[in-house]
Amino acid sequence: MKIVTVAEMRTLETRADHEHGLTTAILMEHAGRSIAQILRRRLGGDVAGRRVLVLVGPGNNGGDGLVAARHLAEWGAVVTRFYWKTRQLETDVATGITGWGAKETPTRISVGDDLAPVATALAQADILLDALLGTGVSRPMPEEMRALLALVRTERTRRPGLLVVAVDLPSGLNADTGAVDPGTIPADLTVTLANPKLGMFFFPGAGYIGQLEIGDIGLPAGMDSAIATELITMAAVRDRLPPRPLDSHKGTFGKAMVLAGSLPYPGSAFLAATAAGRVGAGLVTLAVSTHLAPIYAIKLSEATFRLLPDDAGAVQERADVLLDGLDGYRALLIGPGLGQADDTRELIRLILHGLHALEDAVRPKLVVDADGLNNLAKMEDWWTLLPSGSVLTPHPGEMARLRHGERVSSGGPDRLVVARECAAAWGHIVVLKGACTIITTPDGRAFFNRNANPAMATAGTGDVLAGMIAGFLAQGLDPLDAAICAVYLHTQAGAIISETLGDAGLLASDLLSAIPQAIRQVKTCAHGIGAIGGRSQL
Repeated sequence: MKIVTVAEMRTLETRADHEHGLTTAILMEHAGRSIAQILRRRLGGDVAGRRVLVLVGPGNNGGDGLVAARHLAEWGAVVTRFYWKTRQLETDVATGITGWGAKETPTRISVGDDLAPVATALAQADILLDALLGTGVSRPMPEEMRALLALVRTERTRRPGLLVVAVDLPSGLNADTGAVDPGTIPADLTVTLANPKLGMFFFPGAGYIGQLEIGDIGLPAGMDSAIATELITMAAVRDRLPPRPLDSHKGTFGKAMVLAGSLPYPGSAFLAATAAGRVGAGLVTLAVSTHLAPIYAIKLSEATFRLLPDDAGAVQERADVLLDGLDGYRALLIGPGLGQADDTRELIRLILHGLHALEDAVRPKLVVDADGLNNLAKMEDWWTLLPSGSVLTPHPGEMARLRHGERVSSGGPDRLVVARECAAAWGHIVVLKGACTIITTPDGRAFFNRNANPAMATAGTGDVLAGMIAGFLAQGLDPLDAAICAVYLHTQAGAIISETLGDAGLLASDLLSAIPQAIRQVKTCAHGIGAIGGRSQL
């Protein structure tokens, strides 16, 4: 599912008109009907008797809301419409575009009017439809409109059951940057039209969306094919998951080697290696020093071990032992919990040099995470040392180190720019972790994972993600597909755990048993829609 900027959405609508005769009025009819249908489905299939208050803005967003209101009224809802400007009411009645009779005089407000009638209607409403401002608005919201929406905020505090539905996006949210006006109110449900908007994936705006549904405006299939930014959906992951044939054996699902862990950080290796197995890798091998192997053997009953010499000074020997053991392995993960000692950095450099010497057909795909990245950041032109198509999984702090101190935000629009530039400059796949993780490719494509979950903000969850990517690589997925599947299922597993624990108290090890559940859910669920907070997924 493609994610669009405001300019891209306008281009699609213009093409729809010029190439297919889909005028604004026709698109509006499709949009309004789709909004109403989605809302009816959300309410269990029946809106009869529900009291709906529609706040109608002066542009196409208001028109979409009016068409939705008409359908809801036809299905038995009790609809009240408040017009922000009298001019909009007159235009609608004159053109008949919304289908309301010319003799009808809906309740309306206009700039400067007393807002008491709105407060009265709000007190009686079950549903508030926010159709005030659409994607094209970038200026500050008028103070009178802020006052209007403040009434909604107050009423929702008094009555948490009031359902707030945003048409296309919450009014005052910048569709490109995710910035929000002080008057913007969070939605429980946002029905965005045709395509998700880029600003929905940057904070603070991402936190205002609530449950996200996609409304159909009738655009022909494939019109958005040239757009390079996508939302990772359940369906997209399902299509990428490796097959599990009945006549398979462990060799069918490949082998992953994990170079991770050290005395200060023993848990990292356990988390990464176990995660690789939990996504279905046939065999996981942990490359570890001889004196650490007994520690891991206690918890990693199913893993095998590539024992490296204990003498930290024998760096070349340690690298040779690992490289000699890579025959038949499809994936190699380097980094979680390794530490940043000089000999560790030299070990990584020697392994990378050895990987380059292998033929493409036998070279395992590489994932670099955590201390693997931190050590790379101290090497000159480090990206040239990696085999092509490697997967890098930095969080914002690690990304800053890789960029020689140039910082990147944890949720702002700079993330997409930085991730794209770095993937292109380095020639590798970048998984920039965060509340909405972004995957970028050297050719400029970007994939957003929307399902943020504060419970996942805990030590070790990144080790689990890196292991999951390696596990999918072991099963033969290409690096991009492995990253897409792992990133989505990682948050899906978090959502499963959060259903029981809530948004705090999750430990990284809790994710491990939930990973197979997440995979099963993706394989068996026909349709799912996502909410920021990770309760369900699109």
